Amino acid sequence: MKPASTMPLYEEIAHDLIGAIDAGVHPVGSLMPTELELVERYKVSRQTVRMAMQRLTEIGAVTRRAGSGTRVEARRQASGSFQWTLASLGDLTRLAAMTTRDVEIIEPVIMDKSAARNLGAAPGSRWMRLSYIRRPVTPGAKPLAWVDVYVEERYADVLLNLGDNPALVCDLIENRYGARVSEVRQEVSAVALEADHAKALKAEAGTPALKVLRRYYDQRSSLFEVTVSTHPAGRYSISSTLKRLA
Repeated sequence: MKPASTMPLYEEIAHDLIGAIDAGVHPVGSLMPTELELVERYKVSRQTVRMAMQRLTEIGAVTRRAGSGTRVEARRQASGSFQWTLASLGDLTRLAAMTTRDVEIIEPVIMDKSAARNLGAAPGSRWMRLSYIRRPVTPGAKPLAWVDVYVEERYADVLLNLGDNPALVCDLIENRYGARVSEVRQEVSAVALEADHAKALKAEAGTPALKVLRRYYDQRSSLFEVTVSTHPAGRYSISSTLKRLA
């Protein structure tokens, strides 16, 4: 591991372990070395190792359970994209923790007929839109996506006061207003990357991209949030498991 004078020691160890996970040294589903083994490997204190492992937990690379060890949960593909299994809102939360937001636009919008049809909102309804670039926390990694988030006007302040909070917008809405997500409907489609988005994402306009649209519904089946994420080809993938019920 190369020394990095500007980076805390635990961060150096965390980045080294992330690299090992990416390289397949620690495959997804396997157990990481124990704290004592890592203490011996890096010649550091147990507290430093714990801080490094906490960093891996925060970005969703591993999960830690008392008595069961530390299990590898996610890795990046060699291309730099993310391989992720989305089965619950918890998985979305973990993905958010692995990335940062660079906010580009915050503005009120009134849904015209075209936007209402595409997003599933009522024509003429008032929303707040947040547009940002989602970036992996790994230094030097390419931007992951351009994201447009729409929330109902009554919840607009969660976007205005977002700051550096990495939490999902739906979680912020629940914490402030009690509007709990009961269902997320997801649509995935192939699109051509728009010129404005391509420049921001350091990609070529017109090249293939993955568009992920998610609609968030509360306990009354009322739509209160919509997100549209556009990922350049090769930087993100979604995997799912289908099971026979009968």
